[in-house]
Amino acid sequence: MVTFIADTGDFMDAILLAAGSSRRMGSEIDKQLVRLGGKPVMIFSLERLVNHAGLSRVIVTSAKDNLDDITELLEDYHLSSHCVVVEGGSTRQESVVEGLKQVTSERVLIHEGARPLIDNELIDRVLAVTADCAVPTIQIPFTVAVGGSTMENELDRSLLHNVQLPQVFNTDVIRKAHERAMKNGETATEDSVLVHRMGYEVIFVEGSKKNIKITYPEDLVIAETLIFGEG
Repeated sequence: MVTFIADTGDFMDAILLAAGSSRRMGSEIDKQLVRLGGKPVMIFSLERLVNHAGLSRVIVTSAKDNLDDITELLEDYHLSSHCVVVEGGSTRQESVVEGLKQVTSERVLIHEGARPLIDNELIDRVLAVTADCAVPTIQIPFTVAVGGSTMENELDRSLLHNVQLPQVFNTDVIRKAHERAMKNGETATEDSVLVHRMGYEVIFVEGSKKNIKITYPEDLVIAETLIFGEG
């Protein structure tokens, strides 16, 4: 059973997931610590979250081997007074659970350190929804086929959504969703799926085409162009 800290006031915590590896990046440095225009990828999102008026504190989950490096980064960028660094788990879900142990607000925003191109407008849109779960999405502009080596079916892309982060949750709901997942051995690529499986409503809000996730080396090139221009 997970233990939790009691709510202490009218504010909102955020969790920044920064414990992931760089298996698909082909890098010895974890992707959230890779430099983008000289700045670690995770710092872009962290600065945006720390400086947003609707958020009061950011809980940063880190791989055990990166705890000292991330703590030092927060000091270097003058962010440490607004953040708490905790050791994440061996999976994304475990890292969320570790972050949730520190949450003291009735609602919580969850974001990924590998998504550096969020802006205040996107954060505002998810915070404005008072439902149990709000997620930004963009529609998929291309054909999606189902099959192995041959096409078996084509999906109606007008009903398909590319789900993004940050996502906002009722804290009790997302805790229950993760407790249920752990009990039943369920996994999901992100948290709103676990909430939906419990029967709660997941509200879509307008996402951003710029809100890419750094997964492959070429994503760094795209992100750098979006942030700094063609040069």
